[in-house]
This record gives sequence, C-alpha cells and structure tokens, in this order.
Amino acid sequence: MVVQTEEHPQVAAFRQKMQRPEYQAIYRQRGPVAEFSNACLKEKRGLRQFLRRGLAKVRAETAWACLSCNVAIWIRLVWKVRRSVAT
Repeated sequence: MVVQTEEHPQVAAFRQKMQRPEYQAIYRQRGPVAEFSNACLKEKRGLRQFLRRGLAKVRAETAWACLSCNVAIWIRLVWKVRRSVAT
C-alpha cells in the first residue's frame, strides 16, 4: 500500500486556488469540454490502459486514439450540416 504523507506544492497551490468562487466557475466549464473526450477515449476507443511500453509509443497510441475520435466527430458534424442543407 502506498501512503502519501506530504502534499506536492503545486497540488497545494491548486487546492488553495480552487477555494475561490471565480476559479470554481471556470473549472465547472471544463466538464462538457474535457470529460466528453475522456469518456470517448475510454469507452469507444478502449483506451483504459496502453498496449505499448515506453513514452514515445504511448504518445503515439494516444495520438492515434485522439485522431480517430476527432475524425469521428468531424464526420458526424459534416453529415449533420449536409443533412440540414439537403432538407
């Protein structure tokens, strides 16, 4: 079991910053943007753990997963526009 006894200075600074209401409002806006992408990568692309070892290979695997997610979103948006123009 791993027990962390001291907090990293950046984590402490982030926690202190997040006590302010203006930062909480900004952080709340993160959900619709970032969480959808993370869920897409985890659920639809199966990116729960990496298949390769090494930082370069993991970066490449992540890049391919993100690219496939972005292409799927782009295709969906293009078809949506074409359908609305056709009707």
